[in-house]
Amino acid sequence: MPGIAAPTPTLSPSPSASATLTQTPSLTPTPAPTETPSITPTPTIMPTIQPMTGVLRAPTNIRERPSKGGSERLGGLMFNTSIKIIGRNEQANWFWFIYPEAPGGTAWVLASAVDLQGEIGLLPIVIFPEGPDKPVAVPPLLPLSTGPALPLNPPGPEAMLGTAQQLLNVRIGPGIGFLSLGTIPGGTVLSMTGRIEDNSWFQIEYPSGLDGRAWVSGDLVKLDVGAKKLPIYNLLATPFTEAPPQPEGPSATPEGGTPLPATETPIPPSATPDLPTGTVTNQINVRSGPASSFESLGLLNPNERVVITGKTLNGNWLQIEYPSAPDGKGWVAAAYITLNSDISKLPFFDNQGTPLPQP
Repeated sequence: MPGIAAPTPTLSPSPSASATLTQTPSLTPTPAPTETPSITPTPTIMPTIQPMTGVLRAPTNIRERPSKGGSERLGGLMFNTSIKIIGRNEQANWFWFIYPEAPGGTAWVLASAVDLQGEIGLLPIVIFPEGPDKPVAVPPLLPLSTGPALPLNPPGPEAMLGTAQQLLNVRIGPGIGFLSLGTIPGGTVLSMTGRIEDNSWFQIEYPSGLDGRAWVSGDLVKLDVGAKKLPIYNLLATPFTEAPPQPEGPSATPEGGTPLPATETPIPPSATPDLPTGTVTNQINVRSGPASSFESLGLLNPNERVVITGKTLNGNWLQIEYPSAPDGKGWVAAAYITLNSDISKLPFFDNQGTPLPQP
């Protein structure tokens, strides 16, 4: 998932803390602070994270990682203790906070034990793609505009439908840790567009959401058909895709036949060999920016191979090499691309297609 390895925040007498964070347009980057002896990692991008105050509701243990099992206890906090929170885990059930007594200067506490003095949806999300000792802080998902929610569009003839069983809270991402965008009355028919693997959250068409999508609790929606046909997303609202299996030997054997020489789909002449590629699954538009509202530059057909050069923070759009575009680049919806290789190290772009600071 997007993000840049996050060192422990630099501690100072002021109530602010910093952690390495992939930047969004709403964040103002600040120069990397001078490291203190207790902090080992060297940050490259250090936007300021403004801590949120939390107050302990009861005496509580604190841990080195967001888990009770296999996570060392670092100490305890007393009732009514005030802490400075700088992030949350993916499930939003643990808070990451400044704790100078810890070896790295931070610790974790159960969210249920804390009265958060702020909006949880504005906290950075902390993940561990490279192991439990290397936290990565990614920015929260933020709406592109404010104001009343736009009305829902009537479901299309091919849409998978679901019905709200009661008043629904619509969120920008799949979880209670994401900002609320509005509500939908019970009985509303919804166009279903995605799901979390365990069906705990469903993605729906929602004009006021990012890329016209938003999320509702799976417990409160009744689907007209099974959910298995819906694409799967992770807890950061990024499409879940897997690279297709590669043949282990130099040749492939068709069923009941003689081994055939391995063949490779040629990369377009403009391709950079070191860049990852993907395969188109449906006919799609190539657009001038990372949203369906941008101008279409042309079409790609199923099974065409593309060279991927970047991605949006939420992972919903991929930048590709597209020679007929003015700058040689275009944008396609990630949901219609099967990845052939790893894209985790590609640069990030905001929702307008502007490059974000890179490590």
